Amino acid sequence: MIITITLNAALDRTLRIEHPLTVGKLNRAVSSYLEPGGKGINVSRAVKALGGDSVALGFTAGTNGRVIKDMLTSADIHHDFVDIAGQMRVNTQIIDAQGGHTEINEPGSKLDDADFLRLLDRMESYLHEGNIFVLAGSTPPGFPLKNYRKLCKTIKKRGCKLIIDAQGDLLLEALGCGPDFVKPNIFELAEAVGEKASADPDVVLVSARKMLDMGARAVCVSMSQEGAVLVSKDESEALYINTNPKIYDEGAVGTGDAMVGAIANSMSKGLKFDEMGRFAVATARACSRLPGTEMASLKRVYEVYETTQVYIL
Repeated sequence: MIITITLNAALDRTLRIEHPLTVGKLNRAVSSYLEPGGKGINVSRAVKALGGDSVALGFTAGTNGRVIKDMLTSADIHHDFVDIAGQMRVNTQIIDAQGGHTEINEPGSKLDDADFLRLLDRMESYLHEGNIFVLAGSTPPGFPLKNYRKLCKTIKKRGCKLIIDAQGDLLLEALGCGPDFVKPNIFELAEAVGEKASADPDVVLVSARKMLDMGARAVCVSMSQEGAVLVSKDESEALYINTNPKIYDEGAVGTGDAMVGAIANSMSKGLKFDEMGRFAVATARACSRLPGTEMASLKRVYEVYETTQVYIL
């Protein structure tokens, strides 16, 4: 079973405008999309689109929280959120016809210790050996690092698999707990290992191996239209995977979450390392063609999968 945890869920609103955003002037939207958001929730949506199942855990609040739960229910995505006081945040993405992206993310509601303890209690029903947990995204304002570490250690102690998609101190904290898979982008990777960001696969590989030394069991580095580099302590060969021809971003938001969803779904099905990498890249690239954080269907993913090429580094 795949369980996603979203500590700082949101409603994602995507506005499309015809001309580049003009600050201080009226900008009229030509379309608007509203979707349940937060990285863990997006991972659950990606898993569903790929034909898998998951349970979305985390926190919801207020009327926006009820909207998120209704949306997930209507999409046949199982959820088991802890309700807290306050109001769920709204993240807004503005996309113009020239491809420009502007994002405005709200901070989210603060948690108290009782809220966190309720989440730990809720997790207890899912902490079965072999289950796959995905801990993805940011944390609410003031969320202690020790609580993030406790989440990771609790999952690993019970024999569950742990996939991490985080950045900064959260990523470093998770690495110390021995996650089974980590999915940084090139900027998150560079920050974690103290290097300059690069899209050169050979340079990325050196940094990714450093992340293995820091505690990760396997690493998938997303590189946008340049594909991904994958390396694992359990595999003798590192891989660079991309599509031919390259697929450029149209809806860049959510592609990383789609990649994590593909990794989790592939792990649950026991796919080989190279197949997992191909599905991860294909899913992300297929989603890059869609508006907002819309997730690509399995049919669309297979179409891109056939164009992927695997190189041994």
